[in-house]
Amino acid sequence: MRHRSHMRVAAMSTVGVLAVAGLVQYAPEVLALAESKHHISEDAGPPTDWEKKGAYLSAEQAYPSVVRLLASDDSPLCSGSVVHSPGADIVITAAHCVYSDGTWNTGLSVSPGTTGGRNQHGTWNVDRIWVDPRYMQGDERYDYAFLRVSRPDGSEIEDVVGGNTLTVNEPFHLDKVTTTGYPNSNNPGDQQITCTMGTYQSGAHDQYREMRCGGYYGGVSGGPWVLLTPGAKTGALIGIIGGYNGGGPSDDDAHADAISYSPYFTEDTMSLYQQAVDDDGGQGAS
Repeated sequence: MRHRSHMRVAAMSTVGVLAVAGLVQYAPEVLALAESKHHISEDAGPPTDWEKKGAYLSAEQAYPSVVRLLASDDSPLCSGSVVHSPGADIVITAAHCVYSDGTWNTGLSVSPGTTGGRNQHGTWNVDRIWVDPRYMQGDERYDYAFLRVSRPDGSEIEDVVGGNTLTVNEPFHLDKVTTTGYPNSNNPGDQQITCTMGTYQSGAHDQYREMRCGGYYGGVSGGPWVLLTPGAKTGALIGIIGGYNGGGPSDDDAHADAISYSPYFTEDTMSLYQQAVDDDGGQGAS
């Protein structure tokens, strides 16, 4: 997989663990694991003016169910979203945020609704991770991961902040999709960024959705693509930032921060989600 130098993921933690011949070794190369970006078109074409920019959100405006994925040292790594589930304990992010070349990132936690330096809801520990085996074999179309989270007081994350409903097989071309995440650069207020715009089947990479909105720098990988009703904070989750090249074009692209991709969610996505709900398989993350 081709990774961006800043990637849509912040640099991964050095505490990733690599299992080799039954032995556990620390893997410094886990630092190279992160970030990604975006794509466009279907019936309608993408915008061509490149003027649309994401808006930074205050604590009052922030989407509570959008999470920041944190490394074991609490440094920011990626973005993600709470997903509605019976157990109220499932989060989605990009697979490249948690796994690369046999190495799992461990000791992770998530902080929902954080913006402007305010951690309004606390953190939850990542206990277990589900990644599609096809992604582990290099297929970026499956660049999504489901996480089971918990914290010592027993409160479930969805009960506190709400969750988006996983929705599959939606058309590539959709109007008014809201995409939110946490850029780790060009974000002096350390805020959520959000943008609502149309999505398209990518003209360059036709197995991915694409959106165009500026300001989406490294750290936004895993950020949700959601169809919202007016005034709502949660809705139908139809994608995340990820997929081709980790979710965006190469760093030398003139519009690198403005083009974002998402894997296309299908029954395969729903099947992996169901494994997480059923606590079937997965990888320990402690």
